Amino acid sequence: MTGAPAVSAVVVNHRRRELLAACLRSLQAALDAVEEGSEAIVVDNGSDDGSVELVRERHPGVELIALSENVGFGAAVSRALARSGGEWVLLINNDATIAPDAVVALLRAGRTSDDVGSVAAQMRFAAHPHAINSAGIEVDRLGVAYDRLLGSPPEPAGHEPVEVFGASGGAALYRRDMLRRIGGFDDSFFVFLEDVDVAWRARMEGWRCLYVPAAVVHHHHSATAGHASSFKHFHVGLNRMRLLAKNADTRHLVRYGPAITAYELGYVAYACAADRTLAPLRGRVLGLRQWFAYRRAGHRRRPVELARPDGVRGALARRAAWPASG
Repeated sequence: MTGAPAVSAVVVNHRRRELLAACLRSLQAALDAVEEGSEAIVVDNGSDDGSVELVRERHPGVELIALSENVGFGAAVSRALARSGGEWVLLINNDATIAPDAVVALLRAGRTSDDVGSVAAQMRFAAHPHAINSAGIEVDRLGVAYDRLLGSPPEPAGHEPVEVFGASGGAALYRRDMLRRIGGFDDSFFVFLEDVDVAWRARMEGWRCLYVPAAVVHHHHSATAGHASSFKHFHVGLNRMRLLAKNADTRHLVRYGPAITAYELGYVAYACAADRTLAPLRGRVLGLRQWFAYRRAGHRRRPVELARPDGVRGALARRAAWPASG
């Protein structure tokens, strides 16, 4: 291979050795199908379970960035971006496996127009492959981000790509130039919603995202963090406040502020009762303390089209889909 590769694949790993092994096996087959060339990078966030040794021994062609501590997802991606050279950057979770033809399908869709900045794969639950985990992400007017078609049956083969708000970072192809222009991933988003932040900033800059049903990925959802864990509750709550502070324009916050407040109070109360944790509240309180710092960090905030909210009822419906599907 001469020159820069077409695709730089990035896998961020933390203590999931066996899942990482399956991920890399599938990824190698998918990258082999890219005729223009590719490269793969694993960023290991301080694992102590033999993950680093596995990459070195079984995948010597994969570039390994072995960190001494867990710096988080966004910061790990940034390390890989600095070391890679592909025109496109593929993010694939360490707890996911990708179909052999998926990268080619994502790349084909991304190249259909110069304003396509990202491409979302069809993520299915690994334990229940008849159900969709994510078909791209949407954000509603309350700033609530959610996976499209969660729990729905996969579309029949042959469905064409459709435009969506953004791509789930669990299986997404990003145009490097787009990431460069919007400032890349926010390293301070330790985990969760960093992909939504990228999508929102990209939309404000005029970039589009396409969802490709033909690009199939099977995902062990939240295998590392745990779906309803206090850890996840805390970081989602924290980054939700940061997300709104950075990206929602002032007029939007004035118009929907009361509804956003009501949603937050309702969700925190429900999560406290159902999951017996104050982590959602603690995360949001810390996020509010950081509000003005993140408000200043946001730049060129512009109105973008957001979905009609379905509030707490929608959140409960999505919550009910997780046990049934994954």
